[in-house]
Amino acid sequence: MTMPRREFRHVGLAFVFALSVLLTGHAQAAVDEVAAYKQAVEKRFSEWLQGLWPEAEAAGIKRATFDANLKGLKLDWSLPHLVLPDPAAPGGPALPQVLADQMKPTHQPEFDVPAGYFKEGALSSLAATGRSKMNQWGPQLAAIQRQYNVPASVIVAIWGRETGFGTVDMPFDALSAIATQGFMGQRPDEFRKQLVVALKILQEGHATRATMRSSWAGAMGYTQFLPSDFDNYAVDFDGDGKRDIWSSIPDALASTGNSLHSQGWDGAQTWFYEVKLPEKFDCTQQGPDLARPISEWVKLGVARVKDRPFPEEKLGDPTFLVLPAGLKGPAFLATSNFSVLKLYNNSDVYAIFVGHVADMIAANAPAAFVGTWQPVERLARDRIQRFQEVLVAQGDDVGKVDGLAGFKTRRTIGLEEQKRGLPLSCYPSSALVDAVLKEASAAAR
Repeated sequence: MTMPRREFRHVGLAFVFALSVLLTGHAQAAVDEVAAYKQAVEKRFSEWLQGLWPEAEAAGIKRATFDANLKGLKLDWSLPHLVLPDPAAPGGPALPQVLADQMKPTHQPEFDVPAGYFKEGALSSLAATGRSKMNQWGPQLAAIQRQYNVPASVIVAIWGRETGFGTVDMPFDALSAIATQGFMGQRPDEFRKQLVVALKILQEGHATRATMRSSWAGAMGYTQFLPSDFDNYAVDFDGDGKRDIWSSIPDALASTGNSLHSQGWDGAQTWFYEVKLPEKFDCTQQGPDLARPISEWVKLGVARVKDRPFPEEKLGDPTFLVLPAGLKGPAFLATSNFSVLKLYNNSDVYAIFVGHVADMIAANAPAAFVGTWQPVERLARDRIQRFQEVLVAQGDDVGKVDGLAGFKTRRTIGLEEQKRGLPLSCYPSSALVDAVLKEASAAAR
């Protein structure tokens, strides 16, 4: 017999209510699970902070400074790229799946498809603002350039790239961000040291907790210094007795100049030359460990773009080939100054970006490179990392195994392409990555 419509509706409503109660119960259980996990991790974090005292004391930190800044300090769970402990502590709650899902790795811009880093509109806008800043701060920049022998245009380009000339908000309490990275970041040993230096900065009165703001990775001020960079290179250029990279533009810019100068900037040298390669050029010849004099590159058929000659007096200078997109993008011969820029941010495209914008600022040059960025595949970082692991197991040198296509990975890709008779590109492709991983999987059976 067919159920009356009214009774059917009552049964349906009862089912929906029961389902709602069940789902609410599951949701509350998940919330409770996360809360218990975080509470256990925070307790362990508090113990970890107190364990820092011997290192801090050895570095000259006073107990009052240590306690005033670290007592009650909490983890910043909003930071990206964290490595959450599992379990929370020995014998403690396991990492909840909902938190594990939130921690999937993402790209930083400088490790994404290279062409996306060099959009002409953005480059032109940055350079135009940079020229305005050069005029606004002309006397100070001229003095900085004289003192540190670093082009003002390079310093201004870094300022623009790092914080948009101070317009980018630094939303994080530096101490909390650095401590969180030291406890459960991807480079805990490095950030443990940075935390002690951050306490030193506070103790010396260069900043207060309120003014010491940073990026999620603990980089601070107009030109983004980690605490150790501040300790090593920050200067008081405006003469007020403090090294203030947060609110004093002269201090921040001079500190950047001092950083580059102290790490080997050669004032008589450029940073790179854009070049064109001959047909069928061997792209495995890239990288700083394969540097050779410009004259030797010329013998191999490498030429400057727009038929410009290399400076005669520079033909004996060592340079190395940089191919950020393999043979699918512009090519550059880089000098030692390019390597100094990479000490600021260890990325080929970052160094190219800063150098190019500096050229645009200084010479009002066009935004576009002569070489073109061809389409490249965008592969998942974890897949590239697995690919690197397989290559390392084969005895190849891919540099750091991190899912990023650095010059050694690009070079090894070229060697694999040559070995397999594939078109030479020196850049990751699904065809090559799939073939290598498939062979590794078959060999493991």
